[in-house]
Amino acid sequence: MEEVKLKRRGELFKDEEGNLLLVNEANEAYRVDEVVAYVWSICDGKTIEEVVTEFANLSETSIEEIKAPLMDLINRLKSASLIE
Repeated sequence: MEEVKLKRRGELFKDEEGNLLLVNEANEAYRVDEVVAYVWSICDGKTIEEVVTEFANLSETSIEEIKAPLMDLINRLKSASLIE
């Protein structure tokens, strides 16, 4: 069985003060930091396992350490309609 690939939704903006904002298709804005924006940006067309592996390699953190927090973040992004 093939694992589902994530699809990014919404857009990333910077406000007048330089804050990063993720805005979903319902025009709801969420202020995020660079890490959340990066994870959101790499979600498009990748499986959850691919996102976890890429982030673990970039952050020089083990997959075991990073998987649970990343899964939580991905679920929050899904709840905010920023990925599906």
